[in-house]
Amino acid sequence: MREVNLADPRMRAGSKRHGIEITSISRPIRPSDFRDFDLILAMDKQNREDILEAFNRLICSYCKKHDEIEVPDPYYGGPQGFEKVVIFVSMAGCRLA
Repeated sequence: MREVNLADPRMRAGSKRHGIEITSISRPIRPSDFRDFDLILAMDKQNREDILEAFNRLICSYCKKHDEIEVPDPYYGGPQGFEKVVIFVSMAGCRLA
């Protein structure tokens, strides 16, 4: 998204023909928007994916010492599985702190 721009002139003209004057400016979505607004709507699937990708990250995306995408389910890994979860979460927590 372009930062702090008026709506496209074609959009402003089209909306004006329908009695709607667009005077607002565009800006990228911010984390605080999820707190400040009751509803956030995406215009299309790509917008929705961009929003979800930017603000809904898996914890392993903060772990740089391994290539795992997800924290493995410890219930299927025996005692070592639980230890692995602790290690992964600890690594991610250090990067978030």
